[in-house]
Amino acid sequence: MLAGSEPVTLPYRATAAQSSSALESEDLILVNRARAAAGLVLLAQYDPLRDVARAYAHELFSSGYLSHVSRAGETLPDRIVAAGIAAHVVGENLAYAADVQQAHEALMASPPHRRNILYSPYRLVGIAVVDGGAKGVVVVEDFTDALESFRL
Repeated sequence: MLAGSEPVTLPYRATAAQSSSALESEDLILVNRARAAAGLVLLAQYDPLRDVARAYAHELFSSGYLSHVSRAGETLPDRIVAAGIAAHVVGENLAYAADVQQAHEALMASPPHRRNILYSPYRLVGIAVVDGGAKGVVVVEDFTDALESFRL
């Protein structure tokens, strides 16, 4: 399942699901393989952006929905500003699947999500994978071109 403009209800809620650094690395490899095949610069994982993605992935999986707008009405720009990150251009992919490979394949098969992965100005990514075991994974990919850190 992919999030588009409308919220998607997940078949499961996974309140005890944990972030997986290994699965996040696997997803970053898949994203960068797609970018390399398209002749694009590889993305670097940016830890503060990953922290934003992780928090949101946990919220989504524990609430049982996918949406680019949180239940509190916050969007990706709202979430990154609250984290003290100022970015010029941002994009977000959300997926729910049995595993990271299936999530990546679904994202690449969806034109708007594929465009995010292959958007040439992006240089940094925050990838979160929350592993619900038999309940599947929620993947959040937050992209940006450049950023500035600031304190609120």
